[in-house]
This record gives sequence, C-alpha cells and structure tokens, in this order.
Amino acid sequence: MGLEALTHAWQAISGAFGGVSGIGSILVFVGLGILLTIGVGVGLYILINLVKQIPKMTPWEFLKFVVFSAITLIVIGIILP
Repeated sequence: MGLEALTHAWQAISGAFGGVSGIGSILVFVGLGILLTIGVGVGLYILINLVKQIPKMTPWEFLKFVVFSAITLIVIGIILP
C-alpha cells in the first residue's frame, strides 16, 4: 500500500510539472526544492538533538516527550490515511 501511494504521489507531481514552461517557473520550482531541502535538514537536526537529550531527561520530561511523540504519530496517522 505504501509503494502504491508513493506511485500516485509521483504521478501527481509529474502531472503538475508537465505544464511548466519558461525559465521563471523552473527557477521557482528549484527555489522551492532548496527550501524543502533546508526544511528537511533542520527537521533532522532537531530530531537528532532530541534523541541525544533522552538519556539526560528526568522521568517527568521523558513522559512528556513520549506523550508528545504519541500525539504526533496519531495526527500523522489521521492526515495520511
């Protein structure tokens, strides 16, 4: 099911770029790609720092971290059917 969803997403993205013409549109898409790459990098940096902090957490902080992680996964599960 995951691979099928990925295929559908790829077809939608390629269909959206099918009507692109002109250097301005291409530069906009390249700029968006750069911003997306920066966003993923910052997200990974924050995630790595959170994982490094787990051994230093008090039990109460760890419980809050686990609850926040669970809520985040539930929201992602609702968004991605």
